[in-house]
Amino acid sequence: MSLVCEMCSKSYNRANLVKRLIGNRVSRRTTRRQQPNLRSKRFNIDGRMIRLKICASCLKKINSETKAKVAAAK
Repeated sequence: MSLVCEMCSKSYNRANLVKRLIGNRVSRRTTRRQQPNLRSKRFNIDGRMIRLKICASCLKKINSETKAKVAAAK
């Protein structure tokens, strides 16, 4: 089960986790993985219901496009 957006191929991001001692002195750094904000959504494509894993930014883009289409149709 991969953690990749099926629309934009967004995957994990590497970041540093910085442990600090007294003041601003750094004792060590370790890398950590920041996962994308994935949602499972069902879409009707060619008459079939297909489940896709998409990130929240792609979902927001899809929702705004559908609202614009509905508003233009009125």
